[in-house]
Amino acid sequence: MKRLSIATLLLISIGSTMLVSGQDLTVRKMMAEPSMVGMRAESQRLAPNGEHVYFTWNPEGNQPRNLYRVPVSGGTPQLLVEAASNHEDRVAQAESKLDYGLIVRDDFVKAREKNIGGIDISPDSSQLLFSQNSDIYVLKLTQPEAKPRRVTRTQGPEIAPRWLTDDKIMFSQGGNVFVLELSPTKVIQITREANVQAFQSVSAVTPAMDASKIAYVVTDGSRQRTLYVPNYLPEFTQIPSIRRGWTTQKLFVAPTDGEKTVEVKLPAPDGNGYIRGLDWNADGSAVIVDRLDKDLKRRQVLFVSNPGETDQKVSVVTDETDDKWIAPLSRFVEPHPTKPNELLFTSERDGSNHIYTATRDGDSFETKQITKGDWEIDWVKYANKGGSIVYNSTFGNTAERQFFEYIVERGESNAIASRERGMKTAPQLEDGGGKPVLLYEFSTWRTPSELRTIEICTSCSGIAEPKQITNTAPAAFLATKWNEPKFIDVPSRDGKKIKTKVYLPANFDKKKKYPMVMFIHGAGYLQNTINGWNNYYREFLFNQMLTQKGYVVFDIDFRGSAGYGRDWRTDVHDFLGGKDFDDHVDAIEYAVANYSVDKRRVGVYGGSYGGFMAGMLAMRAPDHVAASAALRPVFDWKNYYAANPTYTTERLGIPERNPEAYKRSSPIAYADQLRSPLLILHGLADDNVHAQDSIQLIEKLIRLQKTEFFEAMVYPSENHGFVRAESWADEYERIYGFFEKYLKR
Repeated sequence: MKRLSIATLLLISIGSTMLVSGQDLTVRKMMAEPSMVGMRAESQRLAPNGEHVYFTWNPEGNQPRNLYRVPVSGGTPQLLVEAASNHEDRVAQAESKLDYGLIVRDDFVKAREKNIGGIDISPDSSQLLFSQNSDIYVLKLTQPEAKPRRVTRTQGPEIAPRWLTDDKIMFSQGGNVFVLELSPTKVIQITREANVQAFQSVSAVTPAMDASKIAYVVTDGSRQRTLYVPNYLPEFTQIPSIRRGWTTQKLFVAPTDGEKTVEVKLPAPDGNGYIRGLDWNADGSAVIVDRLDKDLKRRQVLFVSNPGETDQKVSVVTDETDDKWIAPLSRFVEPHPTKPNELLFTSERDGSNHIYTATRDGDSFETKQITKGDWEIDWVKYANKGGSIVYNSTFGNTAERQFFEYIVERGESNAIASRERGMKTAPQLEDGGGKPVLLYEFSTWRTPSELRTIEICTSCSGIAEPKQITNTAPAAFLATKWNEPKFIDVPSRDGKKIKTKVYLPANFDKKKKYPMVMFIHGAGYLQNTINGWNNYYREFLFNQMLTQKGYVVFDIDFRGSAGYGRDWRTDVHDFLGGKDFDDHVDAIEYAVANYSVDKRRVGVYGGSYGGFMAGMLAMRAPDHVAASAALRPVFDWKNYYAANPTYTTERLGIPERNPEAYKRSSPIAYADQLRSPLLILHGLADDNVHAQDSIQLIEKLIRLQKTEFFEAMVYPSENHGFVRAESWADEYERIYGFFEKYLKR
């Protein structure tokens, strides 16, 4: 096993980025690989004994990712498995004998095929498993020079492998669940319900705490429709299909020794919905089911005692409705680790997502609210064998996240790692060692995410300090003086505050007039006005470049964004492009009034939901927006209902029942109003927001003789999230040139 010296890591970090500074940004530099911001650690796992963290990374910033280990106390990462050396092709793929034209499986693809993923640590922390090329490998962690042992070699891929016990691995193949016993070697098939021809699948596989049995969901997708995403890159066009739409679900339990499977009868759901979570209570006598129905407006947590037996009993832990829709944020359900009749859950019932405990009393549950206030919980976990509850929240500042420990006996909360000011995300907690250990990612607006650990000690005196255990950001990037955003509140027309980041050009002079670009984040329900790092780091760099070129840049968390409670989230209900559209117009007018922005030279850009909003602004706000760039945009919400009915039903209902909401929410309905330049950019392999949306709008604009107002580009190899540096660079060079053309004149 190899160790990389600190000097080596430093040389790699400096050498890969020393030619780039904050004052000479170009699109090609920002989008190049290896990235100027370095490569983040991924697939991190905290060992159950709380002693080590395992993760994938490559210090050179290139693919494939290798496997590393580092103590929770910090130190130099130890290279455990080099991906390229461990890799074997599952099946050699022949290339065309003709040496010209497009090579589909190029070096970019081949490097990613070697990636290590699916890391899991055995309960006793002595072994690690990982996936590579869809086969399972096991590594003995107690043997310093051990090599990974390949334990499967099959034509079909093994999916989602994880340890069941110290000598048993559970995985899925062909849709069904299997258990692989390592000593003596034996494979046991647990489920048999998955059937591609019958459109049946197995999911949400959840083992009991003692691993003697599992609960799982069988989904019937026969009501779904088939959607096609053509692939034009091979020698002959391929037409892969996916199935999307509403399903019906059943719950089953099965012992992990392969004996009889039993269906668990639940009260029938009312309307469309789905099971979004399963858990077992502490002694394995009950399954806890978190289910939505009534077209996603009702949430029930059901406690099913003796599941599948003749004396089965179903108790309701909580039954709540929301006249808009139940929040994804309220998905947390956590059984007490030692008390079979206790659990906690989160709910937005008082307007913000908060923690509630529930205790069984006969056939019913008594609930108690643990946290309250005008802030919300976005992660929660029992610690100290249930003596405390650790949670992450927006308490004190919506732009940051703060950990707290709630001491059950005292009924009070104490801050954890309170001196860190920034975003703390992706937490994991292990309670198996002497003290609970918390692993998380920490970042600020200018420092990329790094892994940190902290011990949680309720009785300790003084404040525990976190340990930073990765240093993945290049030294040159960290040393660069970036343009610091201003965090401001923009007043909306209905009296609410729009959380906003503002980037100003160097030597900003209020006496001058500046062009402005507004970035619009995706997903709708996502937060971007944060003192932290996220997947929009390319846009962060692009916004930095725009300020260097003399632009003011605004980045707002419009209505529907995450982080601000139930009412802000649901203000978009029944009209996407209603209040969230108004927020953008209000922010533009505020920028014109307060930041010397020329109202004739305002541009917007964004992807996915951001692309949708860019389209809406192009069609409906030509007096406020002079140029709009829409990336992978939704232009017709009834198309997205076909691809993702859950997301769309939450916000707009069922198309046949609420056609006017779909019409007023879809940019294509306003195509005849387009009279400012629109740039459309879309990946042809997009299976989330299909290229159909852009193609349909392009055709409608052609028929309306609006050719002078739009430009378009498609990316044949790219899905919803681009992966190739060349695609990113081409896309953003087009966006930059578009703004220079229409906003600088």
